[in-house]
Amino acid sequence: MIREVHNSQSWLQRKVTEHLFVTRNTTTRQIIDMFQLNYRVTVNIEAARLARASLVNDRIEHQQEQFRKIPAYLELLQQRNPWIHTSLHSTIGSEHTPEAQHFQCIFICPAESQLLFIQMRPFVALDGTFLKARFVQTLLLPVGIDGNGQNLILAWGLVDSENTDSWTWFLERLKRVIPQVLEATFISDRDKGLMAADHVLGNGINLLICCFHLHQNFKRFPNVEHLF
Repeated sequence: MIREVHNSQSWLQRKVTEHLFVTRNTTTRQIIDMFQLNYRVTVNIEAARLARASLVNDRIEHQQEQFRKIPAYLELLQQRNPWIHTSLHSTIGSEHTPEAQHFQCIFICPAESQLLFIQMRPFVALDGTFLKARFVQTLLLPVGIDGNGQNLILAWGLVDSENTDSWTWFLERLKRVIPQVLEATFISDRDKGLMAADHVLGNGINLLICCFHLHQNFKRFPNVEHLF
């Protein structure tokens, strides 16, 4: 039998963090279900809502503090490797509210990537992946293949979401740092803004669609008409 109990917020929040990584997408129902599953207790919806709100606010404040350290992180990278290529874009807060500065995207490319790509196959795979740990962001990656057939990450970018603006910003910096990619063949899933952004690379590249993604789409949508 599930016991109905009234618990302090400190206990609720401590136990929630032991089983859930609370973000803005975490629902009150998920918190209630977690207590029922792990502790066989029923937490009333208002207590769960307050616990969620407090944890989300703490998480956001922690994230904001970490993102404020990014300029210092880039400065340290430049000190250790003067030839590394970095770019940071964020909305700027006013003189009276500097905390209103909002992170948008960051681009990092080791200087070695340009030298290595000259010796690599003229082939680049593009994709984005969600970060599901502490920071809910999207990681953009261009990957090449070296002479030993090994995958090599050429650069990386962290953005708010995978969309046309993010990919455009990322690809503009990639071609500036490694201009040889403008003669390469690019393969991707051609989704989430990438199809609309690849014009940044110009007309001299070959664009391919990943067969794995096509296969997955056919499995998800047996009716081919849904793909077009």
